[in-house]
Amino acid sequence: MDFKKNIPDRDVLLLAPAANLVVREGFHPALVDLLLEAAVEVHSAPGLFQDLNEFPSQKYLDFPLNKEAQRYFRFGPTFLKKYLPFWTAVFFERVKVMLLPLFTLLIPLVRFFPPGFRWRIRSRIYRWYRNLEEIDLKGAQATTLDEIRFCIMELEKIEREVLHVSVPLSYAGELYSLRTHITHVQESLRKTEAVLRGEGNTSTG
Repeated sequence: MDFKKNIPDRDVLLLAPAANLVVREGFHPALVDLLLEAAVEVHSAPGLFQDLNEFPSQKYLDFPLNKEAQRYFRFGPTFLKKYLPFWTAVFFERVKVMLLPLFTLLIPLVRFFPPGFRWRIRSRIYRWYRNLEEIDLKGAQATTLDEIRFCIMELEKIEREVLHVSVPLSYAGELYSLRTHITHVQESLRKTEAVLRGEGNTSTG
């Protein structure tokens, strides 16, 4: 070999044994990058028999290529390992692995939150509507003062509860509609009370 005389004057294919860098199956994934970075630092320089970055290589392997090594050869060191100390990068990568499934679970929950919140607010209002409907029906069927006064007392309880409840502005219309209906039922019960009181006066006169 003589560079001055250009010997050899053409590319020559050389035969050589392939050296494999082998680790056990339980080798920690976080150390694969370190091992490959050390191999790159030592063997990636050009020489008489290799080009720049020709080694380490994915070729001529006698064993399956480690998954972390595949990722390294494809993308290089991770972003965190490029700019952070090793232990810090490993810590954040572990946290990322733990948080990713959590965020995956949270996405449907976040999407469910607005409908769930609307259902919760409306269910409270609808519950009062059910009670209001029951009281209105009992008042319409009442035949004595005690029955109608019991209905009035129950309605007053609902009215106090509704007056002390607060809802988002987007649901204020439904709340004020409920208050209007409570007032309407109150007036109906008062009229029925007045009629029953009058009937009572007539029967004892």
